[in-house]
Amino acid sequence: MFKGSLWDALPALPISGLGFAAVIYLHRLVQTKFFAEFSASFLIGLLAFCSVKLGIGQEMDKIIIGSVMPLVPGLLITNAVRDLMAGHLVSGISKGADAFLTAFAIGTGIGLVLSLF
Repeated sequence: MFKGSLWDALPALPISGLGFAAVIYLHRLVQTKFFAEFSASFLIGLLAFCSVKLGIGQEMDKIIIGSVMPLVPGLLITNAVRDLMAGHLVSGISKGADAFLTAFAIGTGIGLVLSLF
């Protein structure tokens, strides 16, 4: 997908696992979900940058896309839209806000890495 190669998928697998493990570990440490997702996405971006600089991967954007997928709030967005369509406005808006904050944390973490390096 996204015209990636095997050389981008190989580093994306362990980076994705480390990023997901970081979310779980940091969420136990700090109860703020935003901070855990921001830090994990920053770690994913940093590891993707290092893998490209070390020659393990070829395209950093493909590695980042593949690694961030477990963190994306797809189910939250789906449930928010379903609740809104069913007329449950309060729960739909709250789930949508949660999904937006999760996506914002992921984007901010990756964006910070891309702006620093």
